[in-house]
Amino acid sequence: MIHDKINIIERFSKLKVLIIGDGLLDVYIKGTTDRICREAPAPVFSVLSHKHESGGAANTAINVAMLGAEAHFLTVLGKDQHGRTLIEDLKKHKVHTEHIIQDKTRPTIAKKRMIAASTILLRVDEGATGSISGDCEQKMLRTLKSLYDQFDTIILSDYGYGTISSSVLHLLEELQESTPKKVIVDAKDLTRYKNIKPSAIKPNYEEAIHLLALEKITGAGRAGQVSAEADRLIKLTGASQAAVTLDSDGVLFIEKGRGPYRISCIPNENSRTIGAGDTFISALSLSLAAGADGRLSAEIAAAAAAVVVQKDGTSGCTNHELIAYINATPKYISCVEALELIAFNLRKQGKKIVFTNGCFDILHKGHVTLLNKARQSGDVLIVGLNTDESIRKVKGMYRPINRLEDRIAVLSGLSSVDYIIAFEEASPVKLIRAVHPHVFVKGGDYSEATIREAPLVKKLGGVIKIFPYTDDYSTSIIIERLRLKKEPATGAEDVLLAESN
Repeated sequence: MIHDKINIIERFSKLKVLIIGDGLLDVYIKGTTDRICREAPAPVFSVLSHKHESGGAANTAINVAMLGAEAHFLTVLGKDQHGRTLIEDLKKHKVHTEHIIQDKTRPTIAKKRMIAASTILLRVDEGATGSISGDCEQKMLRTLKSLYDQFDTIILSDYGYGTISSSVLHLLEELQESTPKKVIVDAKDLTRYKNIKPSAIKPNYEEAIHLLALEKITGAGRAGQVSAEADRLIKLTGASQAAVTLDSDGVLFIEKGRGPYRISCIPNENSRTIGAGDTFISALSLSLAAGADGRLSAEIAAAAAAVVVQKDGTSGCTNHELIAYINATPKYISCVEALELIAFNLRKQGKKIVFTNGCFDILHKGHVTLLNKARQSGDVLIVGLNTDESIRKVKGMYRPINRLEDRIAVLSGLSSVDYIIAFEEASPVKLIRAVHPHVFVKGGDYSEATIREAPLVKKLGGVIKIFPYTDDYSTSIIIERLRLKKEPATGAEDVLLAESN
């Protein structure tokens, strides 16, 4: 399952996605409130800093780009400073902005949050939230018609601020009739999109119960409440699949012909994240477009949202962060970028990182002793494991005895080993640069002068530890002993080996 998820994520880079919806600017104004003003019984807010982030459908577009896909954004913004700031931020995150329509009569939506002592005291909203002008609507229709065939999937992110008009919806219906594509919808009013027959929809709990005319409840019972109305939710929206997000209670995934599927999450009660839903819809859309089934797509999307809720403000999730998160429970790490992120977080937590490397072909007492000693040298042990091809180059065509996946499985069973990553180079210098280990462990009769990685380790602030091999234990000796079990001993050396066996 882990490898299936990673394979899907690695396909994101081949996808081209069109995001249509309401772009807005999230502004975070941090300050202090340690005084009361003279003219009224109200606190004085002293500004310390301003921070701008793309919000709404713009955040969805950024998340699509951060996850590795080619993201194109179609929206209407004002020809004002907020609009310019938003476009600059989109470009910085490699989102294509050439399709954005600007209207000097329509102020860009901005949501300004006043924050003191990590608490949001007030939110001030400004900008136009009514229907877009007829001229802008015609430009949107022409752009959509000309671009439609270029994309693998389309995400509609409708916050109810007027960008996606009835005419835009009608054109999408026509285009879907002639050339069906995966269309994923995240909207306040999902019934508007029924005729498009979305591949998937993403209501949150409040949106789902409003649509189903259900009473709002709290606690874990929410999932059961929505599950009981699963078929009706699909029928009302015309969607093939629905992912209902339930905050700390996870995600309820619904699809035609199958029972509801519950995906749990790790709750983060102190989270001040805004836009985790945008991250979820981005990862869900890309996973479906990359060929994953609905349940696997929802699991990947839930993982992406889990990455984001660990952050503050309007945030996104990169493909490397997502892979690192998925790899967090299993010990095997699939890429250097994920390893680098894991190591960075470990250092931030004050953990002492130990790194060692080797073939670990036929695991024996010598290996286990070395790994135990390495683990005792710090808080976390990362093992660089030679690939099959790199072993063949050094040991010959008949090695390794055990394939890479088998060696990973065996090492994963050792309590001393925290993380494993494969490498195909002659030396693990790339991994050392990514890890910045506090301790680099080698086994054998090396001296520091003969270890080629030593200068790099020391340059990065690490130390070298050398542990002698355990006598009479090596993979080569074990292989020879196994061979002698099948062949009669002929020479004195063979007799000694046979006797020692």
